[in-house]
Amino acid sequence: MNQNTVFSFEKDFGIHFVSEDFSYILADVKKGNEIEIKTEQDTSLHSAEGYVLKIEKQEKGLRILVRYAEKKGAINALFSVRRMCRENRFSLGETAKEPKFAVRGYIEGFYGRPWSYDTRLKMLRYAASFGANTHYYAPKDDPYHRKLWREEYPENELQQLKVLSDEAAKYGMEFAYCIAPGLSICYASETEFTCLTKKIAQLYGIGIRSFGLLLDDIAPELYYEKDKQKYNSMVEAHVDLINRTAAFMKTLDGCVLTVCPTEYWGKGDSDYLRTLGQGIGTDIRIFFTGSDICAKEIGCDEAQIFFESTNRKPLYWDNYPVNDAEMFMEMHMGPLIGRDKQLYAHAQGIIFNCMEYAECTRIPLATALTYLWDPENYDPEQAYRETVCDNIPQDEREAFILLADNLRISCLKDENSHIMNEHLLRCQTAMQTGNPEKAKEILYSFLLQVKNAATLLQNKKDGIYKELSIWIEKFVLCADILGTCYEILFENADKKEELRSKMYIYNRNATVLTGFCFREFVEIVLEDFSY
Repeated sequence: MNQNTVFSFEKDFGIHFVSEDFSYILADVKKGNEIEIKTEQDTSLHSAEGYVLKIEKQEKGLRILVRYAEKKGAINALFSVRRMCRENRFSLGETAKEPKFAVRGYIEGFYGRPWSYDTRLKMLRYAASFGANTHYYAPKDDPYHRKLWREEYPENELQQLKVLSDEAAKYGMEFAYCIAPGLSICYASETEFTCLTKKIAQLYGIGIRSFGLLLDDIAPELYYEKDKQKYNSMVEAHVDLINRTAAFMKTLDGCVLTVCPTEYWGKGDSDYLRTLGQGIGTDIRIFFTGSDICAKEIGCDEAQIFFESTNRKPLYWDNYPVNDAEMFMEMHMGPLIGRDKQLYAHAQGIIFNCMEYAECTRIPLATALTYLWDPENYDPEQAYRETVCDNIPQDEREAFILLADNLRISCLKDENSHIMNEHLLRCQTAMQTGNPEKAKEILYSFLLQVKNAATLLQNKKDGIYKELSIWIEKFVLCADILGTCYEILFENADKKEELRSKMYIYNRNATVLTGFCFREFVEIVLEDFSY
């Protein structure tokens, strides 16, 4: 690619800038301006992934000078410029940026239908655009990952993994393939171990250098008689398997090993974790989810306990925004919260487990990756707003936000329905303080917004809206119920039985939508607002 490449911002910026020189002139076709980007390698910069931007005005528009130490820094810088262009927000002068967490990324590790090949490619590019440097491939329902772990990949699936690994390398990302033999492996069997190493060797042959050995979600006791004769405990068998796997990988070149232990959550100092951590090499990463499987908060104190127990900093497998298992009727659309601003000093990094719903995953994942880059200055709501702007067309944003506001229920214990709670509470307060006209005005304005949003959303069938279809269906009913409440309160409509009937249908629908504020408001309407 030559130095003066002109293209529209409407194209996928990512697949155009991966070149040797990293220098461009961008034509802003919307405003008729020109943004000249020049790059230069600067080995004096101490951060391999960081960069320095110098933005100056010039006659035709802007000139942006990018200084970077290594390729990943240039890629991060150019993605940052892309966001500036889309948002039309530029800060003149010189600024230096570098990530705080060393390992930043996501894992396809949910139970449910695995992502498609094309979806995986798109997610790699998307995550890279927010500074991710690691992707763990571990879909529970890829048969060759778990159930058929002994079998090598067929050629077609193998080539798809190669393309994914190669694509990740383009963006300076580590692609880690995970294998999960724990449900059926006989640890004492040399035949079983040969199957494991042959699988690793097959994937190494297509360029993969990072591997995960997952021993999670399995029975805590040894099953085979052969194992019981050789090992005194499950953790002893795990230490042996991990060390033999690590020794095999050392015969290969440049491999990284990550382990997910059977006890992957808690205080971080269990006998199992202590024995495992002290029994394996300190260069091996260990996944840890925190105090709970789906942790509301992750703090520095627990990370320090884990370090003292295992002789290494934890690599957090963060089960947000994943919504599998018992959470399948929830849609986790809120921003990441509850992670300590100083956690980067006590952890190797964080890998966020995604949802089966890839389009919906993009929004909370982007906020999480924003936190990983600069946790000390992370503002969840600002990151959320910017991410919505990045993913949702402008004429749909207001409607989308009104829906997504009711989809914050998750392990993070975020307050659900922020916007709805504010308006309904103001309406109640006006009624309680003897100002029914003010209450009518507040509810009418909010009802109009919700109904307009419901009308727009119920006609959307593609992309993120296809994934949100059952939540949109309930949102439409929510709008209808609010309309009935308005008629009862301010038009003297005799519709209380109708309201009860609608709420019965609403509550029977297991799809999780709206917080307590909605049900409380309906109950108050049914009680005549008598104070």
